[in-house]
Amino acid sequence: MKKEAVDAIIDGLKQAGIDFISLLPDSDFVEAQKAVAEDTSFTCVPVSNEAIGVGVCAGAWLGGKKPALLITTDAILAGAFSLAVLNMQKNIPVLMVIPYRGAFGDGVWFMNAFNLTTEPVLRDLQVPYTIVEEVGDIVTAIKRGQMSEEAWLRPTAVLLAGGITFEEA
Repeated sequence: MKKEAVDAIIDGLKQAGIDFISLLPDSDFVEAQKAVAEDTSFTCVPVSNEAIGVGVCAGAWLGGKKPALLITTDAILAGAFSLAVLNMQKNIPVLMVIPYRGAFGDGVWFMNAFNLTTEPVLRDLQVPYTIVEEVGDIVTAIKRGQMSEEAWLRPTAVLLAGGITFEEA
């Protein structure tokens, strides 16, 4: 991930008032996750499973924090049950920032499965999302995602695609 994208993610999280972050370590997101973990503006809780991250963020929200979940593209599938139960039934919001592997233009053949599942799963879970393809749009997307999840008391997702996440041809 480009340094400009990492900086924009951190800036967007700060401008959105996010103060608690849970993450599942991931090679596609390692630079951003490392920057978040080292920034004293955030309480950062790494987890071993995406579903645990959803629960940790729900607990942070109930404790008065503004949480975000930095997870992998495939984490939507692993965290679907927790998103449905904790966040959709209980009206506990969480902002998810996700590198969108498998998006149109991703030239890695095995990432195509995520193109086929990510957006349909988010729609089925009724999670509003936006796809960001330009570094210059990251801050605004994160701020809008946070504003929406808090107003609607629902999870939202910011999917980072294009040259932000993978090398384009």
